[in-house]
Amino acid sequence: MNQYEEILKGDALAFDQLYRKYHPVVHKFRKKYYLKDFDREDWLQEGRIVFHKSLEKYQEVHNVSIGKFFKSNFENHIRSLIRKQCALKRTIDIQSVSLDQKIENQGESFFDYIGIEDSDVLEQMIIREKLEQLPTVLSPFERTTFEEYMNGKELEEIARDTDNHEPTVRSAYDRAKKKVKSIVYD
Repeated sequence: MNQYEEILKGDALAFDQLYRKYHPVVHKFRKKYYLKDFDREDWLQEGRIVFHKSLEKYQEVHNVSIGKFFKSNFENHIRSLIRKQCALKRTIDIQSVSLDQKIENQGESFFDYIGIEDSDVLEQMIIREKLEQLPTVLSPFERTTFEEYMNGKELEEIARDTDNHEPTVRSAYDRAKKKVKSIVYD
């Protein structure tokens, strides 16, 4: 039985009191990590969400305090958010083309279309079609590892969940990443 049963049943006051005890962890990570467009309230809200999930999953039999359990979960969550922001940034960087390249390829007439040109829908469709090959190209373990990683799990967490060693999981992830690159860029 979870010692935080009453809080999980909806005792908001008890949850708030307990969370206030641990929200310095949130401030610590706010100083350590940067999340674009996240203000103080966003950090506290993410902390509340992760703290509640930590209370739900907490088990005393693991001999870890709720504080350490929350700290670990919160740091993993923040790293996942950072990874997602970086992935979005890389996507934008890959799709960007310098002004000099545009002028060289299209000539001065390029300026007539500034603001009108949308992202290349055809290119996105082609990439989407190429990615449909993934289930046949990746092994089941590579696919599971890659999907879990893309869903925000750390490699060490995936290793624990799948009862594998971390180097084995890292190797599967690296192979999957290499195969995805070869599909998309060929």
